[in-house]
Amino acid sequence: MQTMTHNLQNLKRHSVSKLYNCRMTLVAPSEVTDKEAEDITTNKEESKKSGNEAAIKNLVPGSKTLVVLFGWAGCKDRYLSKYAQYYQEAGISTVRFTAPIAKIRSFASYRPFARSFHQILNEILKEDSEITTMYFHVFSMNGCSLLAAYWDQLNDLENGNIIQSRSKGLIFDSCPAFTSPSQSAHAISFATLPPSHYHGALRGSYRAVLYTFFSFHRGVLWLRSFLDKDIYEKHYAYFKMITFENLPNKQLYIYGPADLVCSEESIEDYAKLMEERGISISKCRLLDSLHCQHLRSHPVTYTQECLDFVKSGHLPANRSRVALENTEAADENEVPEELAY
Repeated sequence: MQTMTHNLQNLKRHSVSKLYNCRMTLVAPSEVTDKEAEDITTNKEESKKSGNEAAIKNLVPGSKTLVVLFGWAGCKDRYLSKYAQYYQEAGISTVRFTAPIAKIRSFASYRPFARSFHQILNEILKEDSEITTMYFHVFSMNGCSLLAAYWDQLNDLENGNIIQSRSKGLIFDSCPAFTSPSQSAHAISFATLPPSHYHGALRGSYRAVLYTFFSFHRGVLWLRSFLDKDIYEKHYAYFKMITFENLPNKQLYIYGPADLVCSEESIEDYAKLMEERGISISKCRLLDSLHCQHLRSHPVTYTQECLDFVKSGHLPANRSRVALENTEAADENEVPEELAY
């Protein structure tokens, strides 16, 4: 018993010490500047120094289509590259980027990253005049938030109107959703403190802190909503996405009930609203795959849905799928650790 008590005390001291040493990660950082966002997004060397990953473009000769991929919170490029790969193998150009969750303190934090990413996208359009069609493929609310911040600024950016006119469709993987405080805390704690590097007790403590903060923040916004009718769209990408009247008029939603981060009810509410506005939508409801793991669980279905949509411009029919596809060849090490809960 004494040994067990001693071990518990050591664990507590270790967790508190690690929490103190990681305070710069755990405490919300100061708002990112345009220069910091530019270094992270466009400068590979500077990005690596800060532990982040810059945007990566792969232009396929002769391709008239470009797919823009925005990753989920904590997404590593080795994960996002798998999505880019099947597009590239089909002769489609791609550019990919994940906004670093450690630099995000609010929806406004995505705006400088969106402006910096636009530099790369603008360069691509100048470099490759053959690209006349674009699709955005976004993952979870981290990717969707970057899209919302980007789309909101396009009218003020160079060639923004061209990008809007060439954007023909959106692919939503596990989004858009209005996440609860517990869902947000769960996702961010795993993305920021992955199991391979941090003890579960530390992550649990961080999750509790995040849950308290998000709950308090939501309560404050609810009170402010009585005075400011636009308060939610200023602070939540989900509601900002609802305000856009000029989004691409073809949208594919890939989601499912097993998602513990972005509920299918919220995603379906958004899709229904888009449909009521005259947007053409298709829903691929995968019943058994977790948040942002639809490709891993259903590689054939997922790839076919996306490629058929991007290559033809025609949305596939609505469908649900129950049985997992054969993924025996998949290495367990390829499961994103921040999503393996």
